[in-house]
Amino acid sequence: MKNLGFFSKKNAGIGLDLGSEWLKLVKIRPGKGDFVLESLARCPWQPGDLDNNSATAKKIMGLWSQLLLKEQVVASSMAGHAVIVKRVTFESESVKTLGDTVLKDARQYIPFDINDVYLDYQVLGPGQKEKSFDVLLVASKKKVVQNLGDIIGQSGLSLSVIDVDSFALCNSFEYNYPELQDKPVYLLDIGGAQSVFCIYHNGQPVFLREVSFGGRAVTESLASILNLKRIDAERVKLGGKEDLDDKNRKAIADSVNKTFKNWCDELKRLIGFYQTSSSNVVPAESLYLSGGGALLTGLQTVFKKELNLDVHYHNPFRKIYYDRDIFQKEYLEEIGPQMVVPFGLALRAI
Repeated sequence: MKNLGFFSKKNAGIGLDLGSEWLKLVKIRPGKGDFVLESLARCPWQPGDLDNNSATAKKIMGLWSQLLLKEQVVASSMAGHAVIVKRVTFESESVKTLGDTVLKDARQYIPFDINDVYLDYQVLGPGQKEKSFDVLLVASKKKVVQNLGDIIGQSGLSLSVIDVDSFALCNSFEYNYPELQDKPVYLLDIGGAQSVFCIYHNGQPVFLREVSFGGRAVTESLASILNLKRIDAERVKLGGKEDLDDKNRKAIADSVNKTFKNWCDELKRLIGFYQTSSSNVVPAESLYLSGGGALLTGLQTVFKKELNLDVHYHNPFRKIYYDRDIFQKEYLEEIGPQMVVPFGLALRAI
């Protein structure tokens, strides 16, 4: 078993997110009292791009070439079933001896062979019992870590940090919404194949879950209704509905609304589970949406109604400086929710 620097701090300014549907990049640098946005990009994966590591690396190299980037060090992340993140309490005499305790006792919390994972942890604070510590425990399958490293290496780049999507989500929120640090909020990043749900309170993720829904479900529904190939259904999903007749428009609207309500049911279940886990739980009043799936038309309205919450879009560029001669404010607001994870990665890199 080997420690991996999920939480290490090294200087870099590029967050690279290899999502299931899009490749995304954000580059920032420290400025006077703030961070400065230097570059960003997103491009959808085309058929064949994810077939093997060489094809994926070629896509990343093409992006580097288009943006004329000279930097070769990036922060990237992982998500999904290959990564386990749990909030655990360990008993230990001190922080100095905590590492040995974690290595010895972690196997009871990890559903993998402990010899097949990289393990890391972050101390959140003292536990309720004397000589105990609340810890964020992270374990990732070695094969997944090595595969990510191989892709980045074939791209001619190197990794400064391997993070977790949920942590990048929280880091972006902490930076951009400092006035909300004392209030519990729900964070939901909707990806293509899966999503990340987090309850954030007092500067910490107090509840983390990956949920098995994403924007791809909407694409597949449209493909079935309209008898289209998936790539054509994706274009319709992203705004190409003007050529459809009224019957198909209604069928699509009904199907999409049903999908959104199913997502809300899953969120209600998670929130209910969290609220019954402790008598001290304070329910949140707001939900912040991010990820490419958050941009789907009508989603915010359905979520407000079904969850009875104030629903906002998570803006990763809310507190950052950018040159308005280079970046249009309207464009950054439009794509912002999709760039939350790479922005959080860029923060971690720095």
